[in-house]
Amino acid sequence: MNAFVQPGFWIFVLLMAGIYCIFALGLQVQYGLGGILNFGHVAMMALSSYTMAILVITYNWNLYLACFAGVVMAGLGGAFLGLTTLRLRGDYFSIVSIAFSEIVRYIIHNSDHLTGGAQGSLNIPSTRGFASYTDQFNKVLINIQGKIKPIFGSFASRDMALLLIVWLSAIILLICMSFIQRTSWARVLRATREDDDVPASLGKNVFLFRLSAVILGSVVGGIAGIYWALEFSILDPADFQTIVTFFAWMVIILGGATRVKGVPLGALFFGFLYAGTRFFQFPPFTWFDSVQRAYLRIMIIGFVLIFLMLKRPQGIFGKRAEMVLE
Repeated sequence: MNAFVQPGFWIFVLLMAGIYCIFALGLQVQYGLGGILNFGHVAMMALSSYTMAILVITYNWNLYLACFAGVVMAGLGGAFLGLTTLRLRGDYFSIVSIAFSEIVRYIIHNSDHLTGGAQGSLNIPSTRGFASYTDQFNKVLINIQGKIKPIFGSFASRDMALLLIVWLSAIILLICMSFIQRTSWARVLRATREDDDVPASLGKNVFLFRLSAVILGSVVGGIAGIYWALEFSILDPADFQTIVTFFAWMVIILGGATRVKGVPLGALFFGFLYAGTRFFQFPPFTWFDSVQRAYLRIMIIGFVLIFLMLKRPQGIFGKRAEMVLE
């Protein structure tokens, strides 16, 4: 319980909430505008983070160029997923998207010569022996720590420095997405969101609009993948299981699937629910050991999702009228 009242713990919770805010924002673009049920969004996070790590460790790329390439790879992953499967009905697309994310994860898991395989980024081939992809970025974080230390004192940690960067990025992306969702492009997507049987004369145009939504959401998810990699410094295929996508779904359902401004509120609520419950010292949490408690947290998240879908499908901060299209 002591960790529950430590500022360092809450800095980490806020940092992870910021990463999930960006990650979920990609889903919000796809589902909130286009009604696209993407359950494989975590694949874009995996593609961007591993691309960045491989380019830095194996090919000695500049970190920032590698980050850009990672985000581009996520966009290409979204384009491939959309081009091959987006013409399927919504429920079939969602099933295929899960398969896509699992294929990406298993390729990463079994490509020892490229991704490090089951051992993760620690085993990515390098001519320099053991190599890290965060060395260049750590210098930036140390510089930021020095500048914020007079303000935050002993709380000016690496996580605090990264938290400021992540939430600044999240705010910029939220502003951009708020502007985009007032454009004619967004209005077309909303108008066709619930229609799987669009007229043949509009079919191609609608497909391109939906494809662009998948690509844009994938790029945003790729940005989240870069920050995930920079925070943990070590990548593991197990970090990118399908359940991570459902964490993002919980964020947008909590915040209201059609409301951009609900995404950060949903992310903060999720961060507390997921991380804070680790340190609850009262029944029923005290009935379980630490390993069992980790699974209990997943069950709680599942129950909250079910309850929201039954009682408040528009989300805690959403409006029911926005879920109905005239």
